[in-house]
Amino acid sequence: MSDNCLHIVPIHKEEYPNTELKSKEILNWFQGKGLVESELSDCILSMDKKGYRFKPNIVSIFNDGELWAYSDSLITHGLELVSGKRTVFHPMEGMYLEITCPDCNSIIDENIGFDWVANWSENSGTNYPNCPNCGNGRHLTEYTIEPEWAFSNIGISLWNTHWDLKSEFITEMKKLFGTEVIVVPVRI
Repeated sequence: MSDNCLHIVPIHKEEYPNTELKSKEILNWFQGKGLVESELSDCILSMDKKGYRFKPNIVSIFNDGELWAYSDSLITHGLELVSGKRTVFHPMEGMYLEITCPDCNSIIDENIGFDWVANWSENSGTNYPNCPNCGNGRHLTEYTIEPEWAFSNIGISLWNTHWDLKSEFITEMKKLFGTEVIVVPVRI
């Protein structure tokens, strides 16, 4: 059996402010809706972090959630909060990326794209790389990236859940983050 998750990440250019406070606000939202337990546990796929185990009501954030088999027997089955450190949220399986310039629609060489991602992650170089074709500099979040990748110092991951999120849930996440969000599906 393989694991999967959904990363939900705000789209922004500069460092997201007050990530610890925002993470607590998001956790309070999940707990207030009865979606996760109140205590940390080993319910996410991480060696050095813990998450918040899902409660049966987690199915309420998914379309056809009642058809999804919630299971309290899954070891990896919870909410992960990511905050503080720049994080690249990527789809894992296949681990390729195709970056397209929004100005000239040229596809960036994959090695150059991976260099851009590494520079952003390490906060070295520029956050506004120049397209090798047209020369325009854009923030990494402004380039079209396939499959979906996200870049932020805050985000959440839903481990081993259904993937068809309700639009109302996405709207709530946009309100909580105060910006548009990107959903990155991951299969491991």
